[in-house]
Order: sequence, then C-alpha cells, then structure tokens
Amino acid sequence: YVSKEEPIIEKKEDIKKEPEKEVAKKDSEKKTEGAKKVVVLPSPAPVPTPPTIPAEPSVKSQDIYQKALKASVNIFCYDKKINSYILGSGAIIHPDGYVLTNGHLAVHFTDPNTECSLRRGSPARNFATARVVWLPDQSPKIAGGAIPANDAAILKIVSTSDGSQIGNFEYFKVNIGYEVKEGESLYSLNYPTEFLGSETVLKNANLVFSIGTVDKLVTIDSNPSNPEGAYLNGELSAQHGSSGGIFLDSKRGEIAGLFVGLTEGATTADRKQFMFLSSYIDSFLRAEKGIGLEMFLSQKP
Repeated sequence: YVSKEEPIIEKKEDIKKEPEKEVAKKDSEKKTEGAKKVVVLPSPAPVPTPPTIPAEPSVKSQDIYQKALKASVNIFCYDKKINSYILGSGAIIHPDGYVLTNGHLAVHFTDPNTECSLRRGSPARNFATARVVWLPDQSPKIAGGAIPANDAAILKIVSTSDGSQIGNFEYFKVNIGYEVKEGESLYSLNYPTEFLGSETVLKNANLVFSIGTVDKLVTIDSNPSNPEGAYLNGELSAQHGSSGGIFLDSKRGEIAGLFVGLTEGATTADRKQFMFLSSYIDSFLRAEKGIGLEMFLSQKP
C-alpha cells in the first residue's frame, strides 16, 4: 500500500526589496546622523609621577668606629686616699668639648683626693682634663636600689695632653626625640675593664664597639605611660667600666641612651644592661635648669 500525501508548501510573505540606491542613501543618512552625536574629548593631562624619596641610608659601622676613636672617652681616676683606680666611659657631645657621662663618675672630678683625666683611642691614651659643669643630686635612687635616679652629668674639657686648642672636637649628637623600641638593635660604645688585669687597664684598655638588643622598656618616674629607661640583652660591653658609655641608633648614629648599670651574672651573656633614654636625661636637666640639653650647651657653661 502506497500512501500519497500532498506535499507541504510553506507560504512565505513577499519581502519588498528597496532599491540599492535608496538603501545606500538611508545608510549614509544614518551614519551622518550618528556622526553628529560624537563628541571629541581632549586627551587627559598626564598624571605627574610623584618624586621618589630615597630611603635614608644607614650610617656605616666602620664610620661609627672611626668617629668613636676620637669622640668616645675613657674616664680614668685615681683615688689617692684609698689607693684605687676608678674607671668608666663617656662621650663628647659638642664640638666645644662637652662630655656626657654618669653622675656617679662625675662626682670624682669634684673630690680633692682624686685625680681624674680623660683618655681616648684604642688602646686608650691620655687625652685631656675636664671639670664638671652639670651634676644633679645623686642621692635619690631608682626603686630604692643602688642606681641614682639622676645618674647623668656633663663635663667640660679644659686642657688637652698635647696642648692643642680647645674646640672642633669630634662628637656624637644626643637625639632627645629618638623613640627606642623593644627588639631594636643599638650600637654600643664604651671601655669595659672588668676582666682586665691592673697592668692591662693602665696600658691596654680598648674601646669596645658592639651591638645591644633592647629587651624591655621601663618606667623610672611615677608616669607609667612614658618609658625613661631600657634593659638590653647582655653582650661584650656588659661589664664594669662600661658605665657612662653610649648607645647609638643604627640609622643616624646619634645617642639614644646612656649606660648607667647592669644586672649581676657570671658572664656578660647572663647579664642585662640598663640605660637611660636620651629623652629622660633631657627631662631632669630641664626640671633642674629650666632649659633642655641643647639650650644648656649653647650657653657654653
């Protein structure tokens, strides 16, 4: 059986074609009409590139050491009454020859039974004599301990061993605004002598340049919000004789603190060094004199 079906025829609507010229004309009109709506904007001005501020270079350690050979001093006193040597450290902080050290060392410069001088270099050699220009009261102690709460002083060089003119000394600037941070590394400069024999102390005491790490910031006065001191982990300079030495920030090589004491320990690694922050020294000078360190030195006391 064969089925014959009618074919399906799709009826399409007639599409009326426009003449080609008419289409082209309309396309042209559309393009022209669109062109009228185009707005040409000026090119944006170039954004200026901000200037690159170079990072402040850190001071080179070898430069610090060479400077310290002339700006760090070994305090050398002989007490005639008890036939004993008293040794410590200090640093020149002004080109006119002002020296920062500990108050407990400076008191010996006022004792008529004691002869004191300054040595410098490595090994230390006789350099100058000095007088006291600022020595605060040393009787108040920190927390009832042995360290004076005002254990800082300033000496003034009055003569040199070679007779050279006073002035234009190499010096380290005291940065009273420097903020010491826990974990920070500071350069340490001093003349430790604890483990040296008496003959070596006299002839071969050397400047020690080391790095100390800040372990903990501490408060000395009644205001707990502002630290005045810091403990540093023990290293080579954690010895007697280092008192009066300085700690420098590693960027600018400026004085951030003053060595005033240490905790006990069999070795230097077992000890903690204690320093006054530069800002604290400025504060108790200001409390006594009514002016800060910079102004005090500018008056040439």
